[in-house]
Amino acid sequence: MRKVLCLLLISCMLLGTLVACNRTTLEGEEKGAMIKMGVATLPNTFDPSAYSVDADTSKVYSLVYSTLTAINGEGELEGYVADEWGYFYDDIYLEDKMYFTLEETGWSDGRALSADDFVYAWKRILSPDNNSPYAALLYCIKNAKNVKNGDMTSDDLGLVAADDKRIEVTFEDGYVNKNGDEVAAQFAEAVANVAFAPLREDKVENAEEWSTKVNVSDILSCGPFFLRSYNVGGKDSERYMEFERNKHFFRNDEENDILDKAVVPHKIICELNGSVNANGEEVGSLEQLAADYKAGNVYYLAEFNPNTYGSASVSSKDALASYVYYFNTENKLFESKEVRKALSMAIDRNEIAKIVGCGATAATGFVPNGVFNTTSGSSFRSKGGNLYKTDVEGAKALLKQAKVTSGSFTISYVEEKESGVNKAVAEYVASVWSGLGFDVKVKGEAQDNAYYLQSLIYGTSNKPFDVLAMDLSLSSTNALAYLAPFASGFSGGSVDIRDEAFVDAHLTHYNSEEYNTLAEQAVYTSDRNKKAELLHKLENLLVEDSPAIALVFYKNSYAVSSKLSDVEHYYNGAPNFNKAELEGWRDINKKIEQEEEAKNAAAQQQAQGE
Repeated sequence: MRKVLCLLLISCMLLGTLVACNRTTLEGEEKGAMIKMGVATLPNTFDPSAYSVDADTSKVYSLVYSTLTAINGEGELEGYVADEWGYFYDDIYLEDKMYFTLEETGWSDGRALSADDFVYAWKRILSPDNNSPYAALLYCIKNAKNVKNGDMTSDDLGLVAADDKRIEVTFEDGYVNKNGDEVAAQFAEAVANVAFAPLREDKVENAEEWSTKVNVSDILSCGPFFLRSYNVGGKDSERYMEFERNKHFFRNDEENDILDKAVVPHKIICELNGSVNANGEEVGSLEQLAADYKAGNVYYLAEFNPNTYGSASVSSKDALASYVYYFNTENKLFESKEVRKALSMAIDRNEIAKIVGCGATAATGFVPNGVFNTTSGSSFRSKGGNLYKTDVEGAKALLKQAKVTSGSFTISYVEEKESGVNKAVAEYVASVWSGLGFDVKVKGEAQDNAYYLQSLIYGTSNKPFDVLAMDLSLSSTNALAYLAPFASGFSGGSVDIRDEAFVDAHLTHYNSEEYNTLAEQAVYTSDRNKKAELLHKLENLLVEDSPAIALVFYKNSYAVSSKLSDVEHYYNGAPNFNKAELEGWRDINKKIEQEEEAKNAAAQQQAQGE
């Protein structure tokens, strides 16, 4: 659920614009502004292709990862790492292909970013033992589905690094029906998502649990900043993340190139502004963030509680994200689609939107606001209309039809110790469903538990989940990303390559032959209008069968201090801080350094006293 997460937001498909001028703001040995941002949560994983249990935490990825393309605030596709891409026909192998050529940029350890890094990351998503929900967006690549299902190896995939700076993609036979340039543009748009950011194979393969047990040396950056320090906190200690400018980011000549040409700020300091008391409880976060912002010590706030920051001037944009409930359809109580739909119908989503706040709106379908219907400027949600309507009496009639009017189950959610929003939503929903005759309990899991998904979804807990609350934050403008994972073979779930007939369904265990067929058609249709028609049919069927239901659509709400300028916002509402200028930053830097010195001195005194 959205929490008070500030900065960490240069989102997946953004970051493309660099400082255009050649002047520098620096003098002598100066390195640039250190900008404090208020933060209220730490990321549960640094794997950009993984599920995230909190919609906002994924946005830290765009600080440390870059993508081939980006989608700007007007919804237009633009280059990021790729300076050129397009369709071509291979006359030798008689195949439809496209290419991306890469600009010169580097990882935070100085190694050049290469085409192989992208190829490795995409093959990893398509690996049979990977659970990424983004796999279906790559299924137009030749043999991708067969590789994912374990029927072929990654060597059979139509994806290669032709050289260090050129990626070549071979499409499935027949996928390019008419206009190859249009198909190439679609694919370039699909990979404008941080899930498809490059990864360093030498780090991912050699560091155990590199993405969850955070060791800053394992989190290499190819984005504008790298993770300098990370503290999960302890008794009476602060929790924070500190990001420093990646000096190899789009700098061709380190000796002569201007240091702040590509990225202006020197550091982004993300403090949770609260401590952990003797009982392990967070204290003071929200109040401290409010005080710091009003005092002019925090310069950017996002996804905050409007009751706490009521005096701030707030703007917002669609976040391409929603809050969803998943039903475990292997639970006998939820085997019947009538029962699942009845539970969905009984909920008043407007009431949930009021509980969530922060600009959230009642979900009107499974695919969130902001997703394209066909091209930029068209709305999938507007075309699809309102598919969720509250009808308590209709819900009771469906339950009677299914001969299910009682039973016990639990709603599991990520626990937010301070805001308590997830708990409040679960308690509201439980009260509604209890009114239908069910015994409904709610159970919160610690928000910073990196193993929340593993324990509740992947079966490492003693008991599988009944109803699972989770953010669905795919940040994709393509409706296929939200709908395809519910189809068998398209879920992104792992497969057992020892049994060719075995394929994991979506984590809800939903498996509909009709849905699978529609998904297959949608995935392998390149015509935008036909694809949109099929995707609307998919969404209608998903709402009818209700293995998962959307509750609210999120907004990226934010407030920017008058001292902070040149913060741009991209299509999904996330900011781009690459050009950000902070007024009076030299004095601010000095103050931050003094505060840090005082903290270190206090810590040393405490250590000596103990």
